[in-house]
Amino acid sequence: MKYTKYFGLITKEQGRLNLSTEQFQRMMNIVHSEGVILGLNKVKETYKDTNQYYKYDTIILKHEVQLTDLTGNLAPDLLIEEMMRFED
Repeated sequence: MKYTKYFGLITKEQGRLNLSTEQFQRMMNIVHSEGVILGLNKVKETYKDTNQYYKYDTIILKHEVQLTDLTGNLAPDLLIEEMMRFED
């Protein structure tokens, strides 16, 4: 949740971010993906020590790849800088 936490802190400090519609949607997709990954990992932990524990790994990996596609593995501060450079 490193991106979600960073976006939250920046928004708290600076108010609404001046992002294009496309970049705002990208930010929301990042937040959503991190939430899905967190939720899936929590569900996975409820199956610890059972056969079903690893069945979530492929689903989690799919969302982690999606998150990487959205962020380019940039640090949160660099990602925000990149997103703010793009205009509609």
